[in-house]
Amino acid sequence: MKKRKINRSTFYIFFVITLFVAGVTFSSWSVYQMTEFYRGFFPDTAILKTQYPVAMHKIGQKIIYQFQKNRPSTWAPMKEISHHVVSAILASEDATFFQHKGYSPEAIRGAIEHNMQPGVKIKRGGSTITQQVVKNLFLSSEKTMLRKGRELFLAVDLERKVSKARILETYFNIVEWGPEIYGITQASQHYFGKDPANLTPREAATLAFLLPNPKRYQNSVLGGQETAFAKQRIEAILEHMWKNGSLTDEEYASSVGPDTLHL
Repeated sequence: MKKRKINRSTFYIFFVITLFVAGVTFSSWSVYQMTEFYRGFFPDTAILKTQYPVAMHKIGQKIIYQFQKNRPSTWAPMKEISHHVVSAILASEDATFFQHKGYSPEAIRGAIEHNMQPGVKIKRGGSTITQQVVKNLFLSSEKTMLRKGRELFLAVDLERKVSKARILETYFNIVEWGPEIYGITQASQHYFGKDPANLTPREAATLAFLLPNPKRYQNSVLGGQETAFAKQRIEAILEHMWKNGSLTDEEYASSVGPDTLHL
């Protein structure tokens, strides 16, 4: 009888230990799975503080980037990018970049109102530069409300963790300016045969004009010849730059044709 009681007690102890270990294992597995799911759904945007994204290849319309610690040879720091480029891109893509926290309700509302107008040919996205960075680097190109929600979350997260200057620098170095043309250095060389630091106001406005749809618009400016549509859009960007104080009267006058000069 005594031996039987000992065996039964041992069995109970073993059973309890087994349940405990199984519970801990299951809990650990669940936490791990949840953590991995969260990381996949909301990647850590802080990686941009210490690493550089490099375009590797494309799958459909999606560019696949790989992060690396060493700065790529084609990467242009902000100090090596003409201030005209910065002014043109901000005027065209995100005028309130240095004021917003990752997204702009005004830009979203303005895009909706613009796109709903009859006969509109050029659609506006309403995304800030920060949103474009997280969409390109961390998300798919699918157009769903879920992806847009993730984009907004990650944009706010990126603004909390990374400086405005770093976000802007990343944008200039990952944006696509034509087939297999990634970043401001390649774009400057391809279209104008010069480094980004030496771009003129009109060349900067030309690159800004290309951004909404570089594959489509590149043929409007190749060989230094601008179509009527390209000329109109480029000079509208230059006028915006002049009105917001990015260009002096002299710079503006020398960058546009006399028929569009609004001094």
